[in-house]
Amino acid sequence: MSGLTTTAPTKMPALQPLWNAEVDGYVIALQWSPSGKKLAAASVEGPITIFDADGAARLTLPGHDFGTTTMAWSSDGQHFASAGQDGNVILWDIAARAAKHTMNGGSAWVEHLAWNPLGGKGGVPYLLASAAGRKLRLWNANGELAREYEDHASTIASIAWKPASQFLTTASYSRLALYTAGQEKAQRQFEWKGSILKIAWSPNGKYVATGDQDSTVHFWFEKTGKDLQMWGYPTKVRELAWDATGRYLATGGGVDVTVWDCLNSPEGSKPITLKGHEEFLSVLEFQHRGPLLASAGQDGRVIVWHPHKDKKPRAGMAINSAITQLNWSPDDERLAVGTENGSIVVFSKP
Repeated sequence: MSGLTTTAPTKMPALQPLWNAEVDGYVIALQWSPSGKKLAAASVEGPITIFDADGAARLTLPGHDFGTTTMAWSSDGQHFASAGQDGNVILWDIAARAAKHTMNGGSAWVEHLAWNPLGGKGGVPYLLASAAGRKLRLWNANGELAREYEDHASTIASIAWKPASQFLTTASYSRLALYTAGQEKAQRQFEWKGSILKIAWSPNGKYVATGDQDSTVHFWFEKTGKDLQMWGYPTKVRELAWDATGRYLATGGGVDVTVWDCLNSPEGSKPITLKGHEEFLSVLEFQHRGPLLASAGQDGRVIVWHPHKDKKPRAGMAINSAITQLNWSPDDERLAVGTENGSIVVFSKP
């Protein structure tokens, strides 16, 4: 592929690339389908390219006028949605390469999308949450408005469904709020006077962590509401990742990866520090079921770690562009990487 160069960082085994491709511009979103047979890549310019697992570009969807911001597969892969700077949410018919339903998100930009994790299981309906400015809305699979919640007091910075539940969590200034489809107002909230940037639920639903504007990580015990705060990060924290067991929380907020052991509580514990990047981190992601953690940064490095076994990198690769996205395939065998210059690279698990 023209324009792409890769090199193994010094003193680090090399990640093995399986294939690479290009999209037109900064990769704003990158996600494997739940079957692992497709990889969707959205460019900030608007278009969304669907690749087959072997790297063949299957089709390109037009995306959104003024730019795409995010996209989401439903948990069973039956539905695919995107959102953009045109204020719309789109449900796509991928086979027909056309929009099935176009919905108004309620503000100029729609920044966040998330499908309910239980949709399609045991008669639970599919529900797609969208957040645009202070507007939080739920849509069914036919593109119909299922619920519009009362406006938030400030901009919604992040949304996430609590795992294996019908509770939708939102982050805005000074609080996390938990909603259900049946109620307009929040059923529960966690308060903290600060600006929250990112939500991350542990897979077991015991903990919820946030990355924050003031260079801290906040941490709540879901059952009791008790909270903790971890500080000392060099910059604001947007990078959070839980391992599959819900024990280890990896955090960014600087050049190094910081991993907290949350078996009982991170309070008073000393975190694991993983060193291998030369510039600020941009994304972190654990495997879905395995123990490996992938980190990537503005230095173009992608590194794979086994953090609770060894502080040394398992493998790595340097790409000639800052990395914007990481996504492990559902079987944990492949790692997809997207960059700010439009490169897509898929590596095999080390």
